[in-house]
Amino acid sequence: MDGDGGARIHSMIEDGPLGRWRVDLCRPRADLAACVAQLWYGEGTVNYQRDRILPGTGSFLLINLGPPQYRIESRADGSERRLRFDDIWYSGLQLAPIDTEAPHGSALLGVAFHAHGARPWLHVDADDSVDRVGPLADWLGDSVLALRQRLLQTQSIERRFALVEDWLAGRLAPRFVASELVIGCLQRIADSDGVLAVEVLAKDAGVSRKHLGERFRREVGLTPKSLSRIHRFRRAMTLLAGRERVPWSELAALCGYYDQSHLIRDFRAFSGMAPGELLRRPQPDSGSLVVS
Repeated sequence: MDGDGGARIHSMIEDGPLGRWRVDLCRPRADLAACVAQLWYGEGTVNYQRDRILPGTGSFLLINLGPPQYRIESRADGSERRLRFDDIWYSGLQLAPIDTEAPHGSALLGVAFHAHGARPWLHVDADDSVDRVGPLADWLGDSVLALRQRLLQTQSIERRFALVEDWLAGRLAPRFVASELVIGCLQRIADSDGVLAVEVLAKDAGVSRKHLGERFRREVGLTPKSLSRIHRFRRAMTLLAGRERVPWSELAALCGYYDQSHLIRDFRAFSGMAPGELLRRPQPDSGSLVVS
């Protein structure tokens, strides 16, 4: 890699009731750190049929280097459609959960981007990818598939991460980099776990709420209000981890919800479940839960 070998890589193995898998986590190199939160490679099998990926505060580049996986789409008539994922996909910021299946195991290399991190390499306004998940070729053309082929021909995990980083660095365009206004406001939203009012955020930044919303839609994809909702939800999920009984009213107040019903509405919107039901579901990681 860039002179530090595997020093940026941390590996862990999970072997339990939910399955067995290994994950290699890689801290991004310095020239990508403003956009990229983390790279990872995961390989293994699970003992469940379907998981649900919950909305988060970033977007993802997903490169399948193993057997096909599937995204499950629910139709209005109650039926389902299984979308095969076997190459390179991009997942923008989401306001609803995504159901997936990996019946034959998985070997997946991913890049997690900061909320403002996709536009500099994707070269489109961020609101173009909100609630979209699908082939990266839909945005950049079939030439992106060459990256996957190079990765398949490379066995070293260090070299694989380096190939992806080189590819991303070669696409960075300064004119698409997020503004100091948006970066500063994103930090304040994160620091407050989404509790800071948008009116206060805009006033302190010296702009109107409308102007701030327009900049966020272009550079992040979501408005400050929508992103703050996700931060509050994620904060509540963190506080719920490992608890069997929860004082819901206290949790709602702690996470910045108006009341318990407000919390329940957001839980249903972001997970498809009431908080109590969600608590009973096993979680492979902090961002997903087992559906079946």
